[in-house]
Amino acid sequence: MPHRVGQLWRGVRDFLWGLFVFDTYKETLHQRERYEEVMNVILFGEMLGIPLMNSVISLRLLPYVVGDLEAWKRRQAREVEVLEFAPDLH
Repeated sequence: MPHRVGQLWRGVRDFLWGLFVFDTYKETLHQRERYEEVMNVILFGEMLGIPLMNSVISLRLLPYVVGDLEAWKRRQAREVEVLEFAPDLH
């Protein structure tokens, strides 16, 4: 019986989380992705020789994002359909 109570509590908790927090969580992930893209554009521009930021700052940030730059370049080179973003348009 305690197992069923735990399952019921977990189901109620997940339902309430989805009801009250899920949209905020999804929007936060979307905003984080956009900020990461902006930082990657700035750092990629520095790598190409376009001075967009102070070089000292970009050199300090580079070790944290150098692993993500390859995946970001592949994502940016991929062809995108406009309708993929239709659910996120406000």
